[in-house]
Amino acid sequence: MGAVVHGGAIGRLAIVGDGLIGRSVQLAWRRRHPDARVIALDRGDDLTPLGSADAVVLAAPVDAIVKILPRLAALAPGAAFITDTGSTKRAIVSAAAGVRRFVPGHPMAGGTSAGPAAARADLFDERPWFLLPGHAPADAREAARAFVTELGAEAVPLDDDGVEHDRLVAAISHLPQVVATALRARVGESVGADSLRYAGAGLRDTTRLAASQASVWGPILASNAPALAPLLRALADDLERASRDLEDRGATERLFARAHRFTFDP
Repeated sequence: MGAVVHGGAIGRLAIVGDGLIGRSVQLAWRRRHPDARVIALDRGDDLTPLGSADAVVLAAPVDAIVKILPRLAALAPGAAFITDTGSTKRAIVSAAAGVRRFVPGHPMAGGTSAGPAAARADLFDERPWFLLPGHAPADAREAARAFVTELGAEAVPLDDDGVEHDRLVAAISHLPQVVATALRARVGESVGADSLRYAGAGLRDTTRLAASQASVWGPILASNAPALAPLLRALADDLERASRDLEDRGATERLFARAHRFTFDP
């Protein structure tokens, strides 16, 4: 049986946004429910089909989700829950103030390739999927939790209005993206594209995220500027200090010791 909504299973799932995440949601859902009825909508499509949906997933960019949300109460009045996959939550939670069955969500999954061609049914397997309460009643929150669990994800509830979520992802996701992109640009401009073939695995691993698309990251970084900008400035201070202390072995040891305090599984 699928995720339970109002005492029954999801009969018709609507997904707004047919990129990497939206198409992966569809593939993951069909993996569990091969005969599932899915309404797949993308940019410019008429949204009136949402009126027949039992559940709605907004998998569009953050700025597009913010624009769509105020219309959802009227567009999808019969949906047991509405959720989203936006990478930041503060602006989305604010825009959804009048959408009572909206459960803000964010899967910590993705890739450097964008678009539906890169989608995978296993994209969310064992990956955290944050769920915030929004203004949703308990049954909508439970239905959303069951839904993302069926997609293969680990549902992670956050009792938050979006501010703490955005602070967290600024550090663990958005900062690494900007740093990797700036690092690859600086290295490439320093040695030239031809010399990059001599680079070892360290540079490749460190700059892998730089292959990501600006079209995907532009709305994310803009929506999380208040949380991300201070981290970038703090890192710039760290790098400035390191540039002055390159011949100070004690300073180098202290820098490495700071890093060695924190480990995590890949």
